[in-house]
Amino acid sequence: MVPGYCRSATGRVFRLVRTSHLIAPGRVRFVLRAEPVRLTDDGSDPVELIRELDADSVLDKLAHHQAIPTPEMTFEQMWQQMRLDLDARDG
Repeated sequence: MVPGYCRSATGRVFRLVRTSHLIAPGRVRFVLRAEPVRLTDDGSDPVELIRELDADSVLDKLAHHQAIPTPEMTFEQMWQQMRLDLDARDG
């Protein structure tokens, strides 16, 4: 589960925003964005991860009886990468 807020290794607090939208017929874009709660003078930008899914690949997996990632699973995978990126950026 992706939390609403997180704290980096150095103690900075970020608000996590999840969005998804259709960008073309058969393509969905998932975005996970970490926005700093307190702005700093170092000019650091929010951290953002983007993942796109193609409907054809999902349909192919269905036809071959393979597991299909749910939106929640997609955001969970992005969250795991986001934790690594935030800690590496602040470290």
